[in-house]
Parts: sequence; C-alpha cells; structure tokens
Amino acid sequence: MHFVNVTLYQISPELDNNHLMFRDLQFIKNASDNKVPAELYEIAYQGELDIKSLEDAYFIFNMELPEGYTGRSMSLSDVIEFNSSGNSRFYFCDTYTFQEIEFDKEKAMQRNNGVKDTK
Repeated sequence: MHFVNVTLYQISPELDNNHLMFRDLQFIKNASDNKVPAELYEIAYQGELDIKSLEDAYFIFNMELPEGYTGRSMSLSDVIEFNSSGNSRFYFCDTYTFQEIEFDKEKAMQRNNGVKDTK
C-alpha cells in the first residue's frame, strides 16, 4: 500500500465571477495575473488515499469516490496537493495532463461537507 496525504481544491462556483471553472491553465493564468488564484478555491477533499500517481487520483475522484466525498468529479481547473513528509506539491488538472504549479493553499477556503480532516 502507498498512502499519500491528498487535498483536492475546486473553484467555488459562488466566487467564479470570471468563469474560470473548467478552463485550462493558460486561460486561468491569462485572466489572473499569471497565477492560479487560490482565493477562488475551496477544499473539496482532504485525507489519505492509497495512490501511486496523479492518474490514480483522477480515477478515484471520478470512479471510486472516497467515503464521505460530496464534491464534483475531478476535472479541468481542479488543483490537487500531494503532501509527503511535510513537503507539498501542487498539480493543476489541465486539458490532457497535470501541470505542477505554485499554489498558496493558505488562501483557499475550507468547506464543511466533503472535507475529511485526518489531523
């Protein structure tokens, strides 16, 4: 087994005034001063998953949703964080791949339902 701490961030529909949800990375950067605007995102899931790759995470968040998960299926514009030994890496779900990005997770919002806090 290969358990990884995972956080899935999704754009909050209520804050998406520029229609960035489900857009590719270049579109979002062009509309947001060349960055991914973490302040528009909320945590859709937080917990440990038995995964080895980003593709495994994509499969889980589309086909085998974790217990208690109430977010939408993982798709374009979502950001996933892998945290291993206190080292976080962030990946943007882009058109055909995942792109590693910088992401200020402190600006993202907590969501009450769908969040499984394992701390």
